[in-house]
Amino acid sequence: MTFPEGASVDELNCDLRRDGSRRRRLGVEVESNNTLSSFTIADTEIVTTGDWINVAGNADLEFLVVQKGSTLYFYNKADLPYSSQIIADTVDLSAFEHSGSSGAETVKCQFTSIKGTLVVSSPAIEAVSIEYDADTQTFSETQIDFRVRDFEWQGDTTTYYNDDGTPSPDRQYDAKNAGWSVGNGTPSDLTKRLTHPWYSGKDVNDNYSEAAFDKVYSGTTLTGNGHFILDFFSKNRGSVSGLSGLTKSTDTEVNRFRCVEAFSGRVFYAGLESSANAGTILFSGLIETTTDLGRCHQINDPTAEYLSDLLDTDGGVIKIPDAVKIQRLYAFQSSLFVFADNGVWQITGVDGVFTAASYSVNRVSRVGLLQPDTFVSAGGVPFWWSRFGIHTLGTDPVSGQGQEQNLSISTIQTFWDVIDQDAKLKVTAAYDSINKRIYWAYPDDNETVASKLNNFLILDIPLQAFYPWRIEDQTGTTSCVVGFDFYSGYGAKALELDVTANNGVDDVVLSNGDDVVSEQVATFNTGDPAIVLLIRDGATNKLTMGSFSSISFLDWGEVNYVSYAETGYDFIGDAVLKKSAPYLVSYCRLTETGFTGNESIGYEAVRPSGLTVASAWDFKDTFSTAQQLYRKKFPVVVDPNNLNEYNYPEDVITSRVKVRGTGRSMRLRYESEQGKDFQLIGWGMVQGRNPRF
Repeated sequence: MTFPEGASVDELNCDLRRDGSRRRRLGVEVESNNTLSSFTIADTEIVTTGDWINVAGNADLEFLVVQKGSTLYFYNKADLPYSSQIIADTVDLSAFEHSGSSGAETVKCQFTSIKGTLVVSSPAIEAVSIEYDADTQTFSETQIDFRVRDFEWQGDTTTYYNDDGTPSPDRQYDAKNAGWSVGNGTPSDLTKRLTHPWYSGKDVNDNYSEAAFDKVYSGTTLTGNGHFILDFFSKNRGSVSGLSGLTKSTDTEVNRFRCVEAFSGRVFYAGLESSANAGTILFSGLIETTTDLGRCHQINDPTAEYLSDLLDTDGGVIKIPDAVKIQRLYAFQSSLFVFADNGVWQITGVDGVFTAASYSVNRVSRVGLLQPDTFVSAGGVPFWWSRFGIHTLGTDPVSGQGQEQNLSISTIQTFWDVIDQDAKLKVTAAYDSINKRIYWAYPDDNETVASKLNNFLILDIPLQAFYPWRIEDQTGTTSCVVGFDFYSGYGAKALELDVTANNGVDDVVLSNGDDVVSEQVATFNTGDPAIVLLIRDGATNKLTMGSFSSISFLDWGEVNYVSYAETGYDFIGDAVLKKSAPYLVSYCRLTETGFTGNESIGYEAVRPSGLTVASAWDFKDTFSTAQQLYRKKFPVVVDPNNLNEYNYPEDVITSRVKVRGTGRSMRLRYESEQGKDFQLIGWGMVQGRNPRF
């Protein structure tokens, strides 16, 4: 039975299945043979995760990146148990803090991968690239130095030159930046107007002639500039020009990039929070080596007589003046989407190909991003939380432009509205690409552990259904989830293979007695794809891993969690007459898979079910006394020689119960039993109306 839209108005800890049934979620537990990290996580420390794909150029090698405070840890996703796959080497982000930084441990990083290199950005650090040496299993970090051409005029651009022949330092800088007196045979006269380049005044001998230059009429159009290449964060114009007395001799940007994203063979950077550069996006040229990561300028000198063209492969700067606090960059198909506080913009190239010489920018939504970690890409489609709800982007089939859609307004807006505002600022997300589900996790109200996550809101994309989960705390010192990520079930790791001779009979040994081995990277199938939970152990505060996998149906192996589903209000045809529903028939899937135990201690079923139902008439908040639904008609005989069999003659447990009461509307509440499973397929009622009200 497939539940119709709106079949439930409230539920918790249920797993919606593609066959239309609802099943109790599995309990939270640490993985088998788990290990604890060498480091601890303090209550105040932030934790965030990222994915590093194509590590060191190996398409099968993928790392989980864990930021704990100011340190990056790396876990290879290739083998079980996942918690033991940590790389010994780490990266200390505090070494890249800039002057005035709030501290690398105070801000969550953003990550992107390109050509086997990980690029890390945060407002608290200089952007850094990280490379991995598979032979030594160590990391090397390089600060990215951002270089741009100076296209900003410093002096008066209305008169273009001083008649008295004593140009100001700013005017002299503009002349030099336009190609005057900077070598290559250019004249040293800096009093000339800036309407055309100096080489337009060459004579028949190809030498500069002042008389010839003065005869050229160029109106009031400014010539090209951008000869000087400057550090983006500290534009030292005095140093590169040799001039003193400049109004802005050193132009400093004190903020750093929040966002980083690989797109079209290059890396884009954004998220500065200054008034001058809030909408500024830098993009590198096409990446060949790590030195290209900060080359955000055209290679050819724009003021050169020859070879001054902007190349398609160049880097550059894009400005979106009306963007406020860019939070996230996202590459999808042929476009780069820019998510800011006040809206979403789309950057795309002509004919779907982005180049430095040809692109367009348009605004696709005025609904912005609440905070970066609410954003998630699901099969290439972006989903995010704003100040108003949950949104996604569709695509106009004609123009190819993005179109914002609000998903929560007609579904779970009331539920979303009551989530605490502080909790919304701590939301983090992941996408299960196998089961096509988005997981958003957030803390309880007034949570004191900075990264603790108790609540999950799940969007099943094929079912187009939202449903919530909640992880219960232990009674004493509790373990807690501090992050999560999707593991595909595939990966790669290094293997040491013994080198032999004579068809594998004899070992190959060096003269010094050392055995010869060959180290190779092999691909592994690591198990079922799953959402892997990062867990802070309650006893030690160290990091380990786990999942929603416990068939004890107890969180942490000891704490009960309630699973329930409440149906919508059923008026049984009209809202006037009173009704009765003397009988309710429910259908549950048989969940038992076998037995545990022996003849001495007895036998217990594996994954036994228990499901109760209660009713409420006429919009009452309280429900009637619950009745058990999961009742078998036939006894089950244990086969001691085969405990993996549960010999029951039916796959579906059908039960009929009486429903007391009358009213104009009725709703039902199905609820779990402690330590037991259930899979509810559907229900039906015998209904009656009272024609006399």
